[in-house]
Amino acid sequence: MKFNWGTGLVIVLALFILGMGTAVYKATQARHDLVTTEYYQEELAYQGTIDGKRNARELSGHCQLKVEDQKLILHFPEDLKDQSANLQVLMYFPTDAKKDFELKEENWKVGSYEVPGSKLGAGKWIAKIRLESGDKMYYFEPEIVL
Repeated sequence: MKFNWGTGLVIVLALFILGMGTAVYKATQARHDLVTTEYYQEELAYQGTIDGKRNARELSGHCQLKVEDQKLILHFPEDLKDQSANLQVLMYFPTDAKKDFELKEENWKVGSYEVPGSKLGAGKWIAKIRLESGDKMYYFEPEIVL
């Protein structure tokens, strides 16, 4: 078989089509999770989060997420200690939406809060915390790498 410019052109086009087909196949198989499944509804209610962050900045301390005695503990600012509040904690794992989970407490006395370690895996975790005490809402986002 004689190799000329026509044969080379056919080989280059065939390799190009094969490469593009592979790229399209891999792109359709990739996971492309949004941050949350209710993204648009949460975006409309984001003003509450902005107000909660402002209220949290006005406190004398910060919310902290620490590992103590093989347990993951949330520590809240001293300004909020012993107040009655409703707590909502979303443990967000940025690289895998399947690992996210939510915890809720009604009429909870603010103090330290233990997050169940059985649900946590290695990696970066962000605790998205909504704390409603009285007529004020506080929003915290401490992070930790396990």
